[in-house]
Amino acid sequence: MIMTLKRSALLVAAVAVLASAALVVWFTTEDDRRLDDHLRQALEGYEQAFAADGAQAAPTPLRRDGRGRVIGAPAVERVTLLEDGITLSAEFVGRKSTGGCGADYTARAVESEHAALILVEEHLQAGEACTDVGYRRRVTVRLNRPLGGRAVLEAMTGTPVPVGRDGRSGD
Repeated sequence: MIMTLKRSALLVAAVAVLASAALVVWFTTEDDRRLDDHLRQALEGYEQAFAADGAQAAPTPLRRDGRGRVIGAPAVERVTLLEDGITLSAEFVGRKSTGGCGADYTARAVESEHAALILVEEHLQAGEACTDVGYRRRVTVRLNRPLGGRAVLEAMTGTPVPVGRDGRSGD
């Protein structure tokens, strides 16, 4: 009888752990779906504006719904196209690089025919919430093909950001 109770307790504990893990995976995939949908809408909005206005396209900024990972993504303020024509250096304001409030940043590009959307993702070092921001940060991202005449879009709003070339930042 005692062994059966122990087995039952272990079984309940195992089920609780598995259920918790499944819930974390569900939340993560829901955030990823929301983010992917947001990025798709941003690119589609720019492509529609480009079809109407060409290179002077000014898409309507995306509305944010207040949920999901994209809301916390740092906003890219300016971009420099490096000499190879395929690597971008994105500048934004974020957390410091070290310490209790430190964060690392990565970037990824989602590309379309007329634009490259840059998403900067924050990775907290200590895993704790912190309001210590205001540090100029840079991150690089490599495109799948040369930027050429395409616009660079900021992920939060879906609007173009200034692009500098040959080491001069856009203004």
